[in-house]
Amino acid sequence: MPVEPDANIVPDYASLMRLDGQVHVVLGAGQGIGHQSAHALAAYGAKVVCVDREQDRADEVAKEVGGVPWVGELTERDSMAELFDHVGRELGRLDGVVDIVGLARYKPLTELTDDDWQWHLDVVLKHAYLALEYATRYWRRTGTGGSVAFVASVAGKQSSPKLAAYGAMKAALMSLVRTAAVELGPLGIRVNAVAPGVVRTPRAQANPKWTRELLDANIAKTPTGRLTYPADVAAALLFFLSPLSRQITGESLAVDGGNMALFNVDSPTP
Repeated sequence: MPVEPDANIVPDYASLMRLDGQVHVVLGAGQGIGHQSAHALAAYGAKVVCVDREQDRADEVAKEVGGVPWVGELTERDSMAELFDHVGRELGRLDGVVDIVGLARYKPLTELTDDDWQWHLDVVLKHAYLALEYATRYWRRTGTGGSVAFVASVAGKQSSPKLAAYGAMKAALMSLVRTAAVELGPLGIRVNAVAPGVVRTPRAQANPKWTRELLDANIAKTPTGRLTYPADVAAALLFFLSPLSRQITGESLAVDGGNMALFNVDSPTP
C-alpha cells in the first residue's frame, strides 16, 4: 500500500516553480507567444529547444535564452520524429513540450474550400497529435513522464464568425487534450491547453487594420481593461509546465482578460 503524504506538510512553493536541469521543447519558438514561452521557461532554469521553420528565427531565440535551435516542418511526421529523436539523443532527457503553432484564414463559412479545411487541419491540429505521439514514445521508452501544453483558442469555445475552420480545429485540439490527459495520465504525462482570445502579437501589431479605434473597442469590452499580450499567454504555459500544476491535466484555460466570462462573441476584429 502506498504511504499517503501528510496533508499538513507545507511544500516549498517557490521551488515548485523551478525547472532547473530540465529540457523543454517549444514548437514555434521564433516569434510571439513561442518567443515569450522560450524566455519564460529559460528564466526558471530550463534548457529550451527552440523549434521554428526558419533557421534565423530559431537561431536568434536560442541565442537569447541559451537554448538549442532546431529547424523543421512540424506538420510532417518524419520531421517531428527526427526532432524528438534529436532531443533524446543529444540532450538526454525531455520534461515538457509547448506547442504554440497555428494560423487562421478569415473566410465566411460557405466560402471555405477543401484546401482551406485541409490547411487548417495541418496547421492547427496535425502537429499537435504528432507532438503528443512522439513525446509519449520517448517517455514510454525511458519510463519517465512530463507535461505538454498547447495553445488552443477561445475560437474553439464559442462561435467564431469567419473563423469556422480554425475554431473547429481548435475545438478538436481541446478535445484531444482531454482524451490525452485520461489515456496518458497513468504514464505520468499531463496534457493541458491555454485558450487565448485576441492577442496583441508582433504580427497583429504590424497589421495596419488594427487601428487605435479597434484596439480601444477591444479594451472597452474586456473586463480587465487591457489587451492580452504574448507574455500573458506564456505565463499560463509556464504554469502548466511547472510542478505547481502537478495535479492539473485535461484543462483548457482561457487567457482573454475575462471576455469568456461575459460570453462576448463579437469582439471587433480586423
